[in-house]
Amino acid sequence: MNTFSVIEHEVIEMFTTIIEEKDAYTAGHSKRVAMYSSKIAKSMGCSEDEQNMVYQSGLLHDIGKLLTPESILLKPRKFNRTEYAIIKNHSTDGEKMLSFISAFKLYMPIVRHHHEYFDGTGYPDGLKADAIPFLSRIIAIADAFDAMTTNRIYKPRKSITNAIKELQRCRGTQFDPLIVGIATQEVFSAYEEIDVTHQLPETYVQEERFAYFYKDTVTSAYSSEYLNYFLHNNHDSGRFRCCYLIQLHHVHQYNQNFGWKLGDKLLREVALRLKILFHTPFIFRIFGDDFVILNAVHVEIDETDVKEKISIGFNGIDVSVKHFTLKDFSLDAWENFENFLTDSPPLRIEDQHNQHR
Repeated sequence: MNTFSVIEHEVIEMFTTIIEEKDAYTAGHSKRVAMYSSKIAKSMGCSEDEQNMVYQSGLLHDIGKLLTPESILLKPRKFNRTEYAIIKNHSTDGEKMLSFISAFKLYMPIVRHHHEYFDGTGYPDGLKADAIPFLSRIIAIADAFDAMTTNRIYKPRKSITNAIKELQRCRGTQFDPLIVGIATQEVFSAYEEIDVTHQLPETYVQEERFAYFYKDTVTSAYSSEYLNYFLHNNHDSGRFRCCYLIQLHHVHQYNQNFGWKLGDKLLREVALRLKILFHTPFIFRIFGDDFVILNAVHVEIDETDVKEKISIGFNGIDVSVKHFTLKDFSLDAWENFENFLTDSPPLRIEDQHNQHR
């Protein structure tokens, strides 16, 4: 390897690292796409130069995301029409960025066209069939396979078998049918399990940076979408052992009596009290008036004491508290907690006394 190729390799590694630091979803993604692409190229009888080129292009295929706003990159839901239009620019932005480095200009068409569809309905140019660069067609399949077999906040990963079925279903429309056949039969089918199963933050710093976009604007607790990240990831990590569902009752009436401004103040104060009572920052606001608390260890609490400390000072507010051991429940999404909501509020302390008179 000559000096120039060493420098070229180091620059590509630098770009790949920057992309993955910017977007937690892409952690490891570019390297896996590069690896899958080179294996597909080898199985198709491509030369060593072509295998190396598709590998390097795979590392660089998402470089244009460096110009995509993080608020879109890190969004935990599907993109709306405007956001999708912006995210689609990453292929042409990537081409533009590569144009500034002479040695990387050969990767430009491959990066530009890795989202073209075989039937001509892809982007950015709507190229069809053989008009799409051959190596771009390979990367498109590797990219889709890795996306399907890794966890997202809003969508759990597919099994290898189901990912292969999906690729085969889209042959001739989204993907080159010849390449799909070789990729699924000779490359992907050889994998029994994928070692890296998620594209999510792994360190505390990454988590906090990632969470910045998922703070509830009223309470500064975490949002329900961010709760999904932890619920999905907990199946593999076992990071959290139990959770509490805190349900507030009569908040709507409180807002009518005292106004929305004081209603928001109520929610902010409840979130703060929960952090203190449960000694954890993992407080999530769901369904508007309710909260979920995740804990790595079981925390013994006096439910009556917690209810009183949460509601004290807020006239007319009642509280329900439910405890769950996570391994005993299939809580894959925050919406699952709806099954445990209580329609009627608990009896207040004074009401309980009156019943026994």
